[in-house]
Amino acid sequence: MSRYAGYFLAFGRTVLPNMYLSSFSSTPNQRTELSAYRDNNNLLNRATSPNFKTKITFKTTPLLIDEKITVQNIIAGGYTNYRERKARVTYYNDETDSYNTGDFYLPDINFTVKYCSGRTVLYEPVEITLIEY
Repeated sequence: MSRYAGYFLAFGRTVLPNMYLSSFSSTPNQRTELSAYRDNNNLLNRATSPNFKTKITFKTTPLLIDEKITVQNIIAGGYTNYRERKARVTYYNDETDSYNTGDFYLPDINFTVKYCSGRTVLYEPVEITLIEY
C-alpha cells in the first residue's frame, strides 16, 4: 500500500496544493561519488557518499496574479535563509515511497506573462527547481 498522503511538496509546514501543479518530476536519492578508479583488472571501484541528494522540478498550472502570489508565499514560508533561497522542504520520494525532508536551494525563477488586460494578469506555467544541499 502506498504511503502517498495526497501531496508532493510542503514548504516548512505548509503543503503546496496539487491544484497548482501541472507536473512534478524528481530524481530522488542521487548518489555522490567521492572517488572512483579502475584497478589493474579494469574493475571499477567506487567510494560513494552515504548522504543522498534529491533534485525536484515542478511546473505550476497557468496562474492568475493572486494565485502566483499564493504559491510564492507558500514557498517563502519554507525559507530558512531568504537571501540564499534556502528552504526546508518535505517531498514525496518515489524511490522509497515515503516522505523525506531536506534543505533545498531554489535557483532563479522566470515569470512570463501570458495575458494582461486591466488588472487581470495570467502567467504561463512557472517551472521551479529544487536542489538539495
